[in-house]
Amino acid sequence: MPRLSHTFDITAVDREVVERIVSALHEVARSCRFDGRGWLLTPDEETLTRLEKRADELGLVDQGAAERLRGERRDAAAELRGDAPRTEAEADELAVAASQLALQLQTGRHLEPRSHYLVAELSPEGVPVEPADDEEKGWSGTGLTITAWDEAGTSSADFSMPDAAGGSGPPVTWGTVTHDRPAGLLTWTGEVKVPGRGAWLRSATGGLRFSTGDWYTAVSGRGDGRPARLRARHALAEVDAWLAPTAGADGRWSVEAVVDVRGKGVFRPVVAASVWAATTSFRRSERRAAKLGTGEPTTRQRLDRSALAWDRIARNAPLLPELLRDLAGAMADAGPRDGSRG
Repeated sequence: MPRLSHTFDITAVDREVVERIVSALHEVARSCRFDGRGWLLTPDEETLTRLEKRADELGLVDQGAAERLRGERRDAAAELRGDAPRTEAEADELAVAASQLALQLQTGRHLEPRSHYLVAELSPEGVPVEPADDEEKGWSGTGLTITAWDEAGTSSADFSMPDAAGGSGPPVTWGTVTHDRPAGLLTWTGEVKVPGRGAWLRSATGGLRFSTGDWYTAVSGRGDGRPARLRARHALAEVDAWLAPTAGADGRWSVEAVVDVRGKGVFRPVVAASVWAATTSFRRSERRAAKLGTGEPTTRQRLDRSALAWDRIARNAPLLPELLRDLAGAMADAGPRDGSRG
């Protein structure tokens, strides 16, 4: 069975800090406000810039990248309003580039069971953007339905893309996300079924399980050594991936990331050979790129950089609840700007 693995040596985070972060995230969710059409209201530009700067200092976001993205969005909107000739495909591309992800409360009361939301891309004029090809929507057009909300107990939501409740046809991706706070357990289950011929090849199911309690138990040397686990199933193969943390030197965590791929039935040798060939080709390309000095980081370098990015966040983790409470206050105070959606 093909297996890929990599071990990270990362900064640990106290369990109490994690609990305070979860509480602050709940506070942010409670603080959300919506306008008369149900669109989520967001803080003004000055407040957003201040929050982004603080988040950048803590390692959560790249403020420079966020500012560049806003600039690109403004440029695309200006070009879209211009009179230059363009094809339908070019206009559609500009519309997507100028749009902004937004959340709409469509039915029910915020965070109450059966309340339904829509994740959509909005044009600068506040109109939902509808790409010509439904498969290009990505997460835009995803419906979210609250099935339970108990911050001290269990909260869950169903998701569907495209939004099946909106009557736009059968969903392509759907599933459920559940958070059991007393157990410190987050689970995600989902199914993908891409339209077209050969449905058995276009369908897959998967599930993710992450247990905070099991994580800290594993670090202490007891209990389940795989507190974070992802499993996916397809007609041809099954994928089993997990994180296995142990206590490392100087109080750090040593986390092994493992991915196992197993072919099913008569496809087992075919899948094994395919994964081996793809892995070998990938490693050769990595070595060739490193030898030629193209300047592009190797996968190992990217993984190491990700570990360093985590270290920065982990060191600042005790300060995150304060930032999140600040964000919650900004969301609670947000209102429509210039008479339009926030």
